[in-house]
Amino acid sequence: MKARCITLFPIVISLGTISNCQAVSAEFAPDDWQMRRLMSPSESEAQAESAGQVMIYDGLTDKQISSALDQHFNRIEAMMFTSVIITDSAGLPKQDPLTGEILIEQDGCD
Repeated sequence: MKARCITLFPIVISLGTISNCQAVSAEFAPDDWQMRRLMSPSESEAQAESAGQVMIYDGLTDKQISSALDQHFNRIEAMMFTSVIITDSAGLPKQDPLTGEILIEQDGCD
């Protein structure tokens, strides 16, 4: 009898984890973990930020970052952004007219 209880326990934990992930992915695309983390950090992520952890976000657009800073200014010390994509007024990535490459803000880091 004990073996059955122990065997079922990990399954119950797994189901709880799956349902939690589904709740998160309803608001953000499953592959968009950075935006989910930026705009809606979990309780443990928020605690880590409060303890001084800094999250480095890479490849977000200037509009996404502006929105995050407006909505979560109190967390600004826990955010760092690299390879920021420059967008036009419609929010679409700007491209270099000669090469067609997406324009990225120069952050001074090589």
